[in-house]
Formats: sequence, C-alpha cells, structure tokens
Amino acid sequence: MKKILALIVFPITLFGQSGSELIIGVNIGAYAANKNTAGLYKGDVTSYNIYSIFSNPNYQAEFDNYFQYPYQIVETPVNSTYRVGLEVGAHIGKRNNNGELFIEMNFVNLEVQEYFTVAIENPNNLSPDPTYQPLPIFGEERRSLINCGYSIDLYNENDVIVGLPIFAQLTNARLERNYIVVNNQQYNINHTVVNQNNNKPGGIGVGAGIGLTGSIQFNKQFSLLIGYYAQYSRINMQENLKPFGIQNSIFARVLIGKKATQEEEII
Repeated sequence: MKKILALIVFPITLFGQSGSELIIGVNIGAYAANKNTAGLYKGDVTSYNIYSIFSNPNYQAEFDNYFQYPYQIVETPVNSTYRVGLEVGAHIGKRNNNGELFIEMNFVNLEVQEYFTVAIENPNNLSPDPTYQPLPIFGEERRSLINCGYSIDLYNENDVIVGLPIFAQLTNARLERNYIVVNNQQYNINHTVVNQNNNKPGGIGVGAGIGLTGSIQFNKQFSLLIGYYAQYSRINMQENLKPFGIQNSIFARVLIGKKATQEEEII
C-alpha cells in the first residue's frame, strides 16, 4: 500500500507546479504477457485439479455417458501461453518543452486456452491404440497497471513529437477463473489460497518500463499518439510463483490538452 501511495502522491504534487500544460488521455491497445505465469492454468498444479474433476463421483455418470468406453487423462499442457489481451486505460501528464511527466492506469484482460488429452479405449476404432481426444482448458486473469514516469522528447517540431517514456510500474494481477469444458459443460478448477480472505491467487508486484511513442497534433486541443511499452515487471500470483518477466504493450491514445511550444514560452 505504501508503494501505491508513493507512486500516486509524488507525481500529483509535481502536477501542481506552474509553467507546464496539463494533458489527459484515454488509450486502447494490445498487451502480450510473459508466459512464465501461464502454467498456473494448465490444470494439474492445484490440489483440486482436472484429475480431481474426473474422479469426482458427482460427475462420473456425465463423463461415462459422454466417453462411452473406459477413459483416462494421459497428457496435460506443457508450454502454456497467454493470448494477446485487450488493454485500456487513462493517462494524465504535465508537459513542458523537453518532455512530459505522467501517471497512467491501465487494465488488462488475459486468457489462456490450452488442451489436455484423454485416451478412450474404443474397441471400434480399428486400431490397437486408444482414441485420443483433446479437451479445452481455459484460464482468465485480470491485471491493473499503474505507471509513473517521464517521457523525454527526442523530436518536437511541426506538431509532431517522438518521445522516450521511462517509468516505474506497479502490477496487480489476479486469477479470475480456471475451468475445463467436457461435452459443452464447464467444470471449475479450484485455486484456494489458505488463510487469505480473497482465495483467488494474485497480488502486487513492482517493475519498470521503457517505450517509444509518436504523436501528431490535429489542433490546439487534440492529439493522437501511437506507442509501444516494454515492461520488466514482477507478476505476483502466489508465494512460490512471482517471477519477473518482460511484458509488451502497443496502444493508441487520444490526448486532450494544449501543447506548450517553444514559441508560446517566449511569448
């Protein structure tokens, strides 16, 4: 909590300084998460996992009716990865002739979709080997990102700005759901965290990032910015799973504000 307050309060005090222009914006883009925490969703890392689901007597009749013949799980995902997720957020900054001090908050929805394999001893498949059926396994995760930093102007002429943003980052990651689908029915995998009020794995991690942005000003108020961020951040999912990794973002941002140009400062 102290880290969050420091990251928010410090730039707010600087925003109150005179001699620069206030910039606000909203953005939408894509977020490519590092795969080093995606294995949490592969179905066999919790005490109540896909094997527990298949041995649950409450589901036995459903599975027996669906598979028809003797069956067993023979393979789980090996190299799980996240799908590219949607990232939306808001931005506020103070601009001068050399760059922009900023703070922003972004929200990301991530999904994992992998397959585990069930072997079915079907005597009618005309082969001594069983029939192998892949079944989907899904994971859903949300992340909230707070970035605080400064963007250095590499180029600022003729209503075009190329910036080099450098920032500190706090990431709050949370597992939302993990489940399998058999015969169009969903079965939840339980990720219980002992002695926590919120039993979903997740937590806050720190990091830093750097990027490259380019913006063009349409008039005295509106600008369009295109950007890329490389973020080296810790994703804190569990006590034994909170690795650092590189996350990538590309985004478009609409900015509202008046750009402070050198000519305006002279006037």
